[in-house]
Amino acid sequence: MKKIQWPLIVLVLSAASTINGKEYQRTQETCFPLSSTKYEVGIKSFNNGISELEFDRLIKTATALMEPEVKRILNKKLIIEGRWQDPTVDAFATRDDDNNAVVVMNGGLARHPEMTAEGFLVLICHEIGHHLGGAPKMFRGKSGLRGWSSAEGQADYYATSKCLPIFYKANSEKKKPLLNGSLSVSKVFASLSSGTPEPKLTEADNTKVPTTIYNHPNPQCRLDTYLAGINCEIGADIPFDSVNPQVGACMEDKGIRPSCWFQERDF
Repeated sequence: MKKIQWPLIVLVLSAASTINGKEYQRTQETCFPLSSTKYEVGIKSFNNGISELEFDRLIKTATALMEPEVKRILNKKLIIEGRWQDPTVDAFATRDDDNNAVVVMNGGLARHPEMTAEGFLVLICHEIGHHLGGAPKMFRGKSGLRGWSSAEGQADYYATSKCLPIFYKANSEKKKPLLNGSLSVSKVFASLSSGTPEPKLTEADNTKVPTTIYNHPNPQCRLDTYLAGINCEIGADIPFDSVNPQVGACMEDKGIRPSCWFQERDF
């Protein structure tokens, strides 16, 4: 596959948004590079995106199912805030003053024409993955020290290897919705960068990076990571480790994290 030159985009914190009396800022722990694409309330056409009712239902379901995991691993609360009125195609993870795990999901993301219910769950799981995805963790600025958040690719890997199997417990039930959701999300990624090829389940990004990418990999690479997570049979009962990226991860065969973003020699 031809190597895609995916631009490195530096994310800038936006002004604080007040949600239910609390202020959460957009952080670098986001699904997407900053984009000007917006989908306002009321523009949803038939069969495009998800409805407000579905948006609220999926957030409530995800909170109920994943709050015990956050409690078990971090001993913290999980807070998922839905901002239906926000037209930006975006979501992000942050922490509150008590270091509880916070996830913010925008309505513009839900109204994107490529978004599906399964895809929306993938993105919720991705943001939870910044909290529970373990190593490799992002660096704190230029300090060389690791922060609290898992890298973008690792959050993707967590989404389909640990989080979504909790939603689709039976192996016979889980593969199709995971594939559909992963493809939906990857198409959303591609749509936000002009000239980016649409990712396909039948292709792969065969790039071998010399060092691990911590920011957003290209859409095909992200789809490859979702597929690797689906194929990894190490369940959520063995969580990822905050330091050692081998713990809880598949290190061979189809479940291995793709080399288009992950370089094992870094660790």
